[in-house]
Amino acid sequence: MLKDLLKKGRERSGFTTRVLAEKATIDQALISKFENGYRIPTKNQALLLATLLEIDLKVIQVAWYREKLLHIVDFNPEAIEAVTGILEEKGLNMAKSSEKEAQIASILSEIDNLKNRLQQL
Repeated sequence: MLKDLLKKGRERSGFTTRVLAEKATIDQALISKFENGYRIPTKNQALLLATLLEIDLKVIQVAWYREKLLHIVDFNPEAIEAVTGILEEKGLNMAKSSEKEAQIASILSEIDNLKNRLQQL
């Protein structure tokens, strides 16, 4: 998860949230919110933090997109079908076996449940 990458990267670098905030010119409270999963950094903020914390840019980008998707997409069967359609249009052919679709639906449902549980904390 993005929040874990950022926190572990900061700790590995030996920075406090205050020092990282100064280096990134991002408010310290916002850094804390990123690390606790209460806020998602902008893409530019995530890339800047990755550079400062020496985190692989591809890894941070994948984590950032994942968080954004989880935040904006309600993963119900129709959403899954829409995402599958987009992937196929882009040439990423998803096998249409009912077992595979059921597994994907189950995983996405589990993600949605975890997201709801986190929001209740």
